[in-house]
Parts: sequence; structure tokens; C-alpha cells
Amino acid sequence: MKKRRALITVLFLAAVTALAVVSELRLRRESASDSASARLALPEFRPEDVRSFEISWRTQKSTLDFVQDGQYWAVKERAGAQAASAQVADLLEGLAKAAPLKELEISGIDDYRDLNLVSPEEIAAPGAAADLKNSEGILAVLRDTNGAELLRIMLGRGHTRLAADRIGNLAVQGYDGRYIRVWYPDKSSRVFLISRVFEKCVPNPRQWIEPLFLSKPENPVYARFQRKRPGAETSSSVVWFVNTAKDKFELLFPAGELDMEAFSQKYAALAAPFSVDLVNNPPKDLQFNDAFQTVMGDGFAYLLEFAKVETVSEETDADVYAGRMTVSFDPENVHRLIGEPDDAFEHRKKQLAARAEYEKRTANGRVFLLKTGLLELLAQAPVRTLKTAAPRTAAPKADDAEKEE
Repeated sequence: MKKRRALITVLFLAAVTALAVVSELRLRRESASDSASARLALPEFRPEDVRSFEISWRTQKSTLDFVQDGQYWAVKERAGAQAASAQVADLLEGLAKAAPLKELEISGIDDYRDLNLVSPEEIAAPGAAADLKNSEGILAVLRDTNGAELLRIMLGRGHTRLAADRIGNLAVQGYDGRYIRVWYPDKSSRVFLISRVFEKCVPNPRQWIEPLFLSKPENPVYARFQRKRPGAETSSSVVWFVNTAKDKFELLFPAGELDMEAFSQKYAALAAPFSVDLVNNPPKDLQFNDAFQTVMGDGFAYLLEFAKVETVSEETDADVYAGRMTVSFDPENVHRLIGEPDDAFEHRKKQLAARAEYEKRTANGRVFLLKTGLLELLAQAPVRTLKTAAPRTAAPKADDAEKEE
């Protein structure tokens, strides 16, 4: 009996000891995990606290400032042109949420060189190797409303992986992460691997500008293309003119049958970004001789004018055109949807008015470089081959076309 009690006591003590050991190990793992998280943490900030940031690489630099009055981001290197809000939000939110996968031990400048994380200060340091500039990463500096730094981070080499996809017998190579270097208030820096790539964090200012495009290109009420007569200052002739009559598109000029596919292709091209950069300080003698004009069923009207800025581009072997687009909006011209209640109709008009302010700020008063081929596409009359040899009607003047509308 005594032996049995002794055995029970031993087993009980062993179980208690085992539980204590498991508990201790669990606490140690949790403590180590918390410690590791603390070690890998990046400087924290809220995207809404960022009021300016710079993206630079070698001689390229983009400076974006938040315009409080208009609630938008402006690109300093492009005369304060409006930045693409979605791209800015994606960058700031991505940096705020970036979590390191691991920290790398750095033993010297060669480690930074291998990861493309050499800083501008190290490149400019006395006695620095001449080829260090080839390993400079993209530097992003975020500041608050007082100009204080919230984050200084450098994006270096991408982390290469072999994707599961294959092209023939070749494995497709891609990136699933990026090496970064982060600076802290005490001027020290650390290197981490993160799971984000930040492909749109670019130093070229042109890639931050909100491009020209028609956000809702469906349901046009009418459209026309006109061209100034040679030697004329104001008189223009209509190249083609399409109007809607009883919810049906009609080609008013030139004579012939409307090619609906060709007509739709013009709006498909305008629905995608069709500008490539902003023209800083455009020449005062630009001649805007061609113009595309359209009015939409949602109350928007667009006037896109073209001016040749270069006879032939060396890169594309085609003429280069600049364009200026004027956006206007009239709530009285918003078409009511079938069965749309009054309150919903008024709410939609308010939303459209807000969108109009955004589009006006993007386009009005600025000159953009346009993608090649856009002018040729818009200038081509959307007409099928005439079935009969009907006499060609005379081209109406632009003023006459206004009356027909």
C-alpha cells in the first residue's frame, strides 16, 4: 500500500514538473517571438500624417506635396500637376504596413553594394570607390506637416524566386520580396527583407502624374472632329460629326453609313491613359489646329486639342503631339436613369460634380504630351464605304455644326 502511494506521488510530481517545463518553454517562445517582433519592427507612421515625400535615385527625383485646400497631391517637378491619388495611397499604405521577414547582418560596404543599398552619403564620402553609384537604391523620405522625417527607407535589390509557371522548358523568374535599408533617429541603419516589391515607387516625375483619360467614356451624346483651315486663324471645318437621335447614333457628316466599331474604338482609346507626360512651360507659339469634342450623357463635356511639337520622333518614327483637354460639367445635362428616384438622382449628380472637380484639376490649363497614334485614330471618320456614288456633301463649318446640335 505504501509503495502504491509512493508511486502515485512520484507520478504526480513528474506531471507537475512536466507542466512547469512546458509552461516555461511556452513563455520563452512567446518572449522570444515578442523580442523578435520588436527587433524587426520598422518605424511606425500613419499614412494620413504624411504631408510630403521624396523619391530619388541618382539624378532623378520626384517631390510630392499634399495640397490641403484641394485635398490632393501635387508633383513639384511638374509645375504642381495633380498626382495619381491611387498610386500615392498605394505607396503610403504599403510602407505603413510593411513587415520585415528577417534582418540581415551587414559587415561592410560590400554587403550594401551587393544588395543595391548604398546611400548617397556613402557614394560621396572621401575615398569612396567610383563604382559605388551603380549600387544606389531608390530612396524614399516621408515627412509630416512640420517637415520632420517619419520614415527614411531605401529600396534595394529584389528577392528572386522561381515561379511555378513555365514557358516551354524554362522556369519563369520573378520577385516575391525586396531588400530594404531603414534609417533611425540616431542615424543608424538596418537591412531587412520584406515581402513587398513596391514596383510603382519610382523617381521619374512623369510616372506620378495623373494621366489624361475619360473615366466614363460610355453613352456619348455627340462627337465631332474638326480641323483649322490652312491659313485661317479661327475658322475650322468639321472632318466628321456623329449625333444621337432617338437613342440611335447617326453620322451627320460625311455622307455614308456609320461604322459603329470604328466609332467605339475612339472611346476605347480615350478610356485608357493617353498622355505620357506634362509639358513644363509649353511654348507660347503652339498651334492647336485639330480638336476632338464630345458631350456625354452624364453631363460631362470634353474638348481635346492637338498641336504638333516635334515633326518626327527618333524613337517612334512618328509625329509627336501635345494636347490640352478642357473638362466641363453641367448637372442639367445629366440623364436620369430609368426608374431612378429623385433622391438617388440628386445624390448621383453630386457625385458627378465631385468627379468633375477632380478631372478639371487634372487637365484644365495644362499641356500634356500625348501617345502616338491618338490623333490619327480620332481624326479618321467612322464611315463605311459608300454603297452608291452619291455626291459628297460640303463640309460644314464648326459654327454650323454648333447650330445643328
